[in-house]
Amino acid sequence: MFEDILENNNYMKCDIYEEDDKYHIEIDLPGFKREHLTIEFNHGYLTVLASKKGDTSVNEKNYIKRERTYGVYKREFYVGNVDYSKINAKYKDGVLVIDVIKSPDNKDKKTIEIK
Repeated sequence: MFEDILENNNYMKCDIYEEDDKYHIEIDLPGFKREHLTIEFNHGYLTVLASKKGDTSVNEKNYIKRERTYGVYKREFYVGNVDYSKINAKYKDGVLVIDVIKSPDNKDKKTIEIK
């Protein structure tokens, strides 16, 4: 349960804990906007995608050090049989919070709306 599929997940640190009938996932995504995040559930896997475009004026600046990275980041978890119609997600202050309700067998694909 909650097997982490991605080996290099340095860009999406998370905490996962269980409450009575749900799993609660908190993922740090500082610097992203809500519209740059996507969550999907497909055959027992919960996938979080975050995309950040690069600075187009990079050649105009005389950088001394550049540590901020850009691109598409993906984190995928095996959550098993959950009720995908009751997955809720919120994004606030750089933290994506996902509540996954436990349920018997339900393996359809769904994109989760982030509020």
